[in-house]
Amino acid sequence: MKKTTTQKTKKQSVRTKLISIMLLVSIVPLLVAVAISYNSSTNSAKETAKQNLDWQAKYIESEVDKMLIKAETSLGSFASSPETIAFLKGELEDTTVVKQQMVQINESFHDSNTIVMSNSNGDMVLRSDDGDLKNIGERDYFQAAIKGETYVSNVFVSSVTNSRNICVAVPIYDTNGTTVLGVVHKTLNPDDIHTLLAEDAEEAFVVDKNADMVAHSDFEIAATDEAQNFSSSPYMTSEDETGFYISTAKGYPVYVSYVRNASSGYVICAAKAQKDIVAEARQGAMLIILTGIAMVIAVLVLSIIIANNFTKPMLEVNKVLSALANGEFKKTDKFTKRTDEFGQMINNANSLIDKLSTIVGHIKDSTNTVGESSDELSEMANQIAATTESVAVAVQQIASGAVEQAEEIQSAADSTNQITTAVDNVQSSTNDMSNLADRMKSASEASSNSLATLQATSSEMTSKIEEISSKISSTQNAVANINERVEGISGIAAQTNLLSLNASIEAARAGEAGKGFAVVAEEIRKLADDSENLASEIRILMDQLLAEAEQAVTAAALVMNGNEEQQKALGETLFAVEGMLQDIEETVSSVSKISGEATNCVNSNTVVANAMSSLSAISEENAASSETTGASVEELSATVTNLAESATNLRDIAEQLNEEMKFFK
Repeated sequence: MKKTTTQKTKKQSVRTKLISIMLLVSIVPLLVAVAISYNSSTNSAKETAKQNLDWQAKYIESEVDKMLIKAETSLGSFASSPETIAFLKGELEDTTVVKQQMVQINESFHDSNTIVMSNSNGDMVLRSDDGDLKNIGERDYFQAAIKGETYVSNVFVSSVTNSRNICVAVPIYDTNGTTVLGVVHKTLNPDDIHTLLAEDAEEAFVVDKNADMVAHSDFEIAATDEAQNFSSSPYMTSEDETGFYISTAKGYPVYVSYVRNASSGYVICAAKAQKDIVAEARQGAMLIILTGIAMVIAVLVLSIIIANNFTKPMLEVNKVLSALANGEFKKTDKFTKRTDEFGQMINNANSLIDKLSTIVGHIKDSTNTVGESSDELSEMANQIAATTESVAVAVQQIASGAVEQAEEIQSAADSTNQITTAVDNVQSSTNDMSNLADRMKSASEASSNSLATLQATSSEMTSKIEEISSKISSTQNAVANINERVEGISGIAAQTNLLSLNASIEAARAGEAGKGFAVVAEEIRKLADDSENLASEIRILMDQLLAEAEQAVTAAALVMNGNEEQQKALGETLFAVEGMLQDIEETVSSVSKISGEATNCVNSNTVVANAMSSLSAISEENAASSETTGASVEELSATVTNLAESATNLRDIAEQLNEEMKFFK
């Protein structure tokens, strides 16, 4: 609160007002000058930026135009060559001269792009890089050039090279100058335009006829990047060849000047952020501000010196009066030699302090004598009262402690009984646990024996399955041998059938003499057919038997694998059960130890309980004696307190008088 009042007083002082007035006299003209200068500098910077951007856009347009004109001129020279015209008309058989001319023109560009010549149907007839010849009849640059006009295409992504390209296409006229025989075109890399922009401009970009960005000075555009489209920009919606506008597409004002290239229809834009344009104006204004601040500081120093010359004498008088208001007699030795009104004020204040100091000194001497006597009496009474009260408090604390001690001993005795009961319960539970562990051990041993028997049975089963698998394999071999014999029977039956057929033919040739032999041959043929049929049936049955035998072998293998896994699991289980048996034996041993320790706890706790009962009776007797002593001490304390109150009243009267005189230091 005192600090706030002091700050408020300083703000309202004469010194502060003098300094404030002189500062205002210097600051107001400075602010007006800065505002005018900043506004003028900003407007000038904006106008200069417009002119620079316009010049920059036109310069870049001329550089881009040079690049395109070079391509158009080179291609036009190639197109007007007699060898080129003769080649397209089919009058030139040797293409070496035309190809060499095409390669030389392409090398003059110092890039990796190609020059391609196509006939009037759009079929490629010659390439500078010996690449595949394709049809480009549907390409926009071909369709425009075949109509007789030089054409610069929009940016497109090549399906072959997967790169961004620009195409310059020039028509090839016949010698009559009216018939278009074909088109020669060259691909250009938009990154070359990016390099040009990056070298000649802070921020510039080129947009094609479809409003897609061709290149930007700040970054290269990859074929996989999504094309930026500026169809809503003023240079696309307006037919003006040049122009200027302020764009806010980036979220902040950007000055943009643009120029349209006549040969390609491309728009070349130069841009600069408004914040960068006005930065120089801000720097000029900042210089003026710094100069003004220096002037303000100088005025401030001068104001402080003048204000101090007026206000310091008044502050000294104020300090003297402030000290007197607080009861302090403080004179000042400052400004006493001044002969003006401030010097007279200082000297009069010092004289007043001397007179008041003498009067108050006599009064304080008398007050101190009375105060000292009352202090001695009050101090003696307080000492007696304090001593008596301390004794009473100590006796009362002893009595309270004895009662609490008796209660705690009784509580400890009750707790000891509860501990005895709990230990008995623990001992009973330990016995139950020991019996349970014995039963668990017996059950685990029985499980271990059963698992061992099961493991032996499983091993025997595996051996039997191996024997069965071996027998089935033998059966498979036997069936295979039978099949071989059946094949032999089938061969014999076929041979017999053939012999019977030959015999029938010979019997027919013999006529009547061979009729009997023909009957025999027919019977032999029937027997051969029956043998063949039986052999086929046997083969089918043997194949079925062989397939079933293979299935049986597979099933036996699966059973054997499952049995092996079962034996492995039984072994692991048997190992775990044996480990569990060891843990159970250790548990039985630990339970026996716990049971013995619990018995010792019961015996010890009984001795402690008896001792606590005796101690409780003694504590109750001590508590009763302490309460009687406390009552006697309280009566003595009340008597001494009355004496102390009387002495205190006398001391208070002396202190009140002394405090009133302490106002004067």
